[in-house]
Amino acid sequence: MIANVFSKLKPTRRQFIWVRAKSRKQESSKKYSYTLNLPKTDFPLSLRDGEANRREVKIQKSSCFEKLYEWQQNQPRDKEFILHDGPPYANGKPHVGHAINKILKDITNRYRLMRGYRIHYKPGWDCHGLPIEMKAVSSKAKLTPLQIRDKAKKFAREAITVQMEAFKRWGVMADWDKQCYYTFDPQYEAKQMEVFYQMYEKGLIYQDFMPVYWSPSSGTALAESELEYNPDHKSKSVYVSFPVTKSSEQLENVIGWAGRDVYAVIWTTTPWTLPGNKAICIGPELRYVCAEDPENSNIYICEKSFVDKLSELLGKSLRVLNDFPGSAFDGAKYSHPLTGEELPFLVGKHVTMEKGTGLVHTAPGHGHDDFVIAINNGLKVTSIVDEKGQYDWHAGKELEGRTIGVDAEEKVLELLGNHIIKVEDYVHKYPYDWRTKKPVIIRASKQWFVSTNKLKTKALECLDEINVYPKSSEHSMQSMLGSRPYWCISRQRVWGLPIPVFYHKQTKQPLVNRATIDHLKSLVLEHGSDCWWKLSEEELLPTDMLTKMGLGKASDYVKGEDILDIWFDSGISWAAVLSGEQKADLYLEGLDQFGGWFQSSLLTSVALTGSAPYKSLLVHGFAVDEEGKKMSKSVGNVIDPEIVINGGKNKSNEPSYGADVLRLWSAECNLQSNVMVGPTILEKCNEEMYKIRKVLRYLLGNVNDFDNLSLSMHQLWPQDRYMLHLLHQFGKQVSGHYDEYRYGKVMQIVEKFINIEVSNFYCSIIKDRLYCSDKESLRRQSSQFVQYHIINVVMRALAPILPHFAEELYQYYPNLEQHKDDSVFKRCVIVSENPVEFDVIIYASHLLFEVLTNFQMEETSCSSPLTEIMQTSYTVITKKPLPTIPEDVSAEDGVCNVYVQEDIKQPEQYMLIISAATQNMCERCRRYTSESAKTPCERCLNVMAGDWK
Repeated sequence: MIANVFSKLKPTRRQFIWVRAKSRKQESSKKYSYTLNLPKTDFPLSLRDGEANRREVKIQKSSCFEKLYEWQQNQPRDKEFILHDGPPYANGKPHVGHAINKILKDITNRYRLMRGYRIHYKPGWDCHGLPIEMKAVSSKAKLTPLQIRDKAKKFAREAITVQMEAFKRWGVMADWDKQCYYTFDPQYEAKQMEVFYQMYEKGLIYQDFMPVYWSPSSGTALAESELEYNPDHKSKSVYVSFPVTKSSEQLENVIGWAGRDVYAVIWTTTPWTLPGNKAICIGPELRYVCAEDPENSNIYICEKSFVDKLSELLGKSLRVLNDFPGSAFDGAKYSHPLTGEELPFLVGKHVTMEKGTGLVHTAPGHGHDDFVIAINNGLKVTSIVDEKGQYDWHAGKELEGRTIGVDAEEKVLELLGNHIIKVEDYVHKYPYDWRTKKPVIIRASKQWFVSTNKLKTKALECLDEINVYPKSSEHSMQSMLGSRPYWCISRQRVWGLPIPVFYHKQTKQPLVNRATIDHLKSLVLEHGSDCWWKLSEEELLPTDMLTKMGLGKASDYVKGEDILDIWFDSGISWAAVLSGEQKADLYLEGLDQFGGWFQSSLLTSVALTGSAPYKSLLVHGFAVDEEGKKMSKSVGNVIDPEIVINGGKNKSNEPSYGADVLRLWSAECNLQSNVMVGPTILEKCNEEMYKIRKVLRYLLGNVNDFDNLSLSMHQLWPQDRYMLHLLHQFGKQVSGHYDEYRYGKVMQIVEKFINIEVSNFYCSIIKDRLYCSDKESLRRQSSQFVQYHIINVVMRALAPILPHFAEELYQYYPNLEQHKDDSVFKRCVIVSENPVEFDVIIYASHLLFEVLTNFQMEETSCSSPLTEIMQTSYTVITKKPLPTIPEDVSAEDGVCNVYVQEDIKQPEQYMLIISAATQNMCERCRRYTSESAKTPCERCLNVMAGDWK
């Protein structure tokens, strides 16, 4: 209002007032400063020179960070929150990706803890697999399987120790000494064997000779989730003419066969697979043409739209004779240029006109579509490449021993001679081994598979019931799962859990049954999975056990040499960590886990229980530098969490920020796909913390002598009551964002509230009565009362994200209760509860009861005006006092005035009995009014039924 008045004044008048105001200014005097009630607190302000880091280390000890998880586990709490930990890989130092993941999990757990939940969180580690094996065995010395396993286990244990210490320093709440899980633990391995067998017994795991992604650089099969795609891979693209040797009746009529050389033209970017060609596929819906070379009357067959490109490749102007449907190839044959075999043309629905010639070279041992075509048409499936990526004898003497990607392609092209039309480089996206960063191939081999086709329908149904955060990622897993026909779970390495199968030496048939599995489980529990290599065949497969089953003797069998895929390792963690029918409330991992751990966990759980192992999925993105570029040691843009906390060698360039800055950055990523981090961003986070700290320090100084929590609302000044209203609104917003896992939004709300509502507004208007009023005056205590509660609510709002800061604040917070815990996390809820989570019984004496019946006619209601005012799920009104009050409710009594006439008021007693809502949440109206968790409440059902009519 004052600003508006000034704006309406003429310039000369405004200038005159300003001059007069200026003329009245006097020199400030400090004569009476000692009489003022100035802020007093020992709460430190500085965050520089590693002070924050040093204070955090002390706070972790004084606030018993390492005991908090054990403490809350022993509290008598009615509700439990289960966050099942996706195991990080035990193969090196933690990086900022670990920080995002572990800190987001910890924020989630700490918030739920402050909302009254008992937290179930057991950190885990993925301890098997090729990356660990490769890092552990860096020498080229020939080692036995047990020597390799011993080195790998030691390496994994060292990595776990380093990572665990980092997670502790980040403030992650867990029982690190007693309640962690490791995939190389004997108990875990025994459970994994049991899951394998149960799935095998149900026909969901099988062995087959099929094409799989194979990594010659690793010497093992890979799952799709172990691939990464290089968009700049360069292949040899080749166009080849295959002589057509036998015409079909339709082709005869089209071509006019006599005296003509007819060629089918194919295109491939994997010329090394051409020796394995067994058919050419045609598209049933495509149109093909015969194009004549006018120089020699040769005829080339290709898809109709490819003729111009073929003319360009040949350097000749071809003459189109006619066109015909793909069905015309039925019965035709061609000759393989390398082997001389006469081979068929077959229909393939995967053939399109988008790429190539419309005629697709088919090598059943080296392509997924090719394999399906071969099986459907009774073709023999043979791999021409061994596990090292070299041609074996199936490829012929001239090619045997040559290596794919080295000298194989050149020799194939040489042998094809004048059948080559054109060779050119082709840059495209191609699968690489995500560990070795080298190209993979598709190679048929005997492997073990999970039949995802049998599980897919049920798995997709289960996904419909899962909440996914953020919503934009909701359909990612459905699309990945929908396109996955099988999951290869066998690997050709030694660091892992052996697939518990024996093979008959003569028939090669696998042996696995309840008796063999139970025996192996007992050995694993006693010796660990090393027993597969340590013990003899007779000890692993006792003859007396085989004799009882009529299956011969141990010498008739040989143990398998494959291990289980690490995605199967970690995918059964729900069975090993959760007990009984427990289901995780939340799985929280990076975006890549839609095709990895989220999916392997879902498939194994659906296989055994018919349901998903989780209720919700939360996904986060990946860390990149401040320019959005991927982090790389060679580029020098890697941010090390340890240096963020402790500082680097040059503290001016790499200052020590402490763990809370790392946590603040992780929270503010707000589930973006790419999470930027760098010196500028970290400094900004530090400045944000400093501003919040400065304001809260000021409030602490103001309440240092406050001791009157008994003030009632009518004793407070209006602006103080208004500030409490703003505080209540703030608390509701904070809780709402926490509930939706929007931790970045929480910090935005906190920063805005602190800077605008508290600092700019409230702190500026209260200084006079705070500093100059009598210490014990009501006007001063009114403001202190509000400031006391501002600190309390903001402290709890920040606690899940910045636990070190919150605990430090709590240590300086006035102790006005009968006792004070050693941790802010041992107190009541974070902020105001959501009323909808409660039912309320209102006892009212006669006159007040009559007034309330105007708002609710019936005794109990979930939809009355009174319920709307109370914002509860159910409201009960009664004029009969309750004989006893249960212990698990909150009871508030009081007196209010009811007008009996215009100017006459009569005091009436009331009591509010507040209890947790007894019904289930209705998924339509989001209130606790439904008799079943699976159906809407009666009111919503009636509304929807009306719409259906």
